[in-house]
Order: sequence, then structure tokens, then C-alpha cells
Amino acid sequence: MATIQKNSQFSFRTDADLLQRAKEIVGYENLDMTTLFNNLLQTVVEQERVPAMLLDNEKSKKDCIVDELFSEIQKGYTSYLDGKGKSVDEVFSKYGS
Repeated sequence: MATIQKNSQFSFRTDADLLQRAKEIVGYENLDMTTLFNNLLQTVVEQERVPAMLLDNEKSKKDCIVDELFSEIQKGYTSYLDGKGKSVDEVFSKYGS
């Protein structure tokens, strides 16, 4: 991981007990909270996504969109296989050429 220039500060509110427990766990790994959060930010930027394990629904917005599009493609393909597709002429007559 590249050296991070620490020239900005971000703060947030959280539960005191949760923070204390997290500090103990992070300290056990010989890290401090600043290093932990910088590593998290670096990971998000490098992967251009939030790690799935940190998301509420375990899927990123991008993954949900891809899944939805794939589902629509599958429905269309299944419809085509069932003979429910439209010919090119029917499509062009409805939507123009």
C-alpha cells in the first residue's frame, strides 16, 4: 500500500462502548484506528467499491443493477426460447426503422 499523506481530518459520532471494543481489537493487531480507517479508505478507492461485507444488504448498488439487468436478459431469452419473441419486422414496424 502506498504511503498516505495525512492532511485531512474526518470525525463521526459513534457508540462509546463500540469504539472502545474496536480499539482493543485493532490494538491487538498492532494497529491504531487512524491506520485502520486509512486502510479502509485506500481499499475502497483501489477497488472502486465498498467491500460487500460492510454493506447492509451485502451487495453494492452496482452489483444489484447488474443482477437486475441479467435477470431481464434471462427473461427475454426465456421468452424467445418459448417462441414469444417478435420478429425484426414487427419490432421495426412498432418502433420505426
